[in-house]
This record gives sequence, C-alpha cells and structure tokens, in this order.
Amino acid sequence: MIERDEDTYHALKEMAEDIHLVSRNHNDELIGIEYYNNLAVLSREELDDLLRLWHRKTITCRKEKLASQWMVLQVIIFIGFAIYLAWQFGGLVGVLSSIVGIIAMIAMIEDKRVKIAKRNLADANRVYQHLNDHLERRGQQ
Repeated sequence: MIERDEDTYHALKEMAEDIHLVSRNHNDELIGIEYYNNLAVLSREELDDLLRLWHRKTITCRKEKLASQWMVLQVIIFIGFAIYLAWQFGGLVGVLSSIVGIIAMIAMIEDKRVKIAKRNLADANRVYQHLNDHLERRGQQ
C-alpha cells in the first residue's frame, strides 16, 4: 500500500512541531525515517514548509543544548564555591564535605540532560539536512 502524501507531510510536520524536542521512539530509532522514501510525493510548498519547521526545531534543539550546558556550568561554579568555603571555614569536616561536592560535580558533568540535548540536536540536523538535500536534488531535475 502506498502512503498518501498527506500522511508523509503530516507525520514529518507533527515531529517538527513536537514541543518535547524528542526525535526518537522507545526503541531509540529516529522517528520519521520511514517517511524519507515518500518525500517525492510532496509538493514544493510542503517541502518548503517542512524545511522551515525542521530548521526552527534545529534552532530550538541548539538552544536546549546550550541551556543544558549552562546549567552544568552553574552547578560546577556553585559546588566550587561551596568547596572553597568548606576548606576555609570547615577544617576536617569541610574537607570531607568538599570531597562529596567533588563527587557530585563529576556526576553533574556527565549530566544525562546534556547528552539527550546533543542527540536531539544531531537528529534534528540530520532530518533538516536530508530534507534540504532532497529539495536541492528536486531543483536540479
């Protein structure tokens, strides 16, 4: 059964407008990859609209990645300040609590939110680039 162009258009549009920025399903597969073969049935206006929406999603994912990295930086600065205060005023108890702070800082550097944001950005870039390539190939024909 051949899928209609409306199904392809609406599925890719829905993914681009998703507020959760997630580009993968529960099996960790890129959502929408099955629609790539059906891009030829879309009109030029639909492709332009999808390209605009996916570009916006790419920008939003980039902002989310930067926000995640900024959060990690803020936590590192806060923990560093707490460690400094602990060393200045806490003596042995301060040193022990600063060691706990260092462990927490190392855990924050490997924050899961940053990894997910980077992956979402890479996925959005991949879909946007695929749509852009398809539009360019269609223009050359």
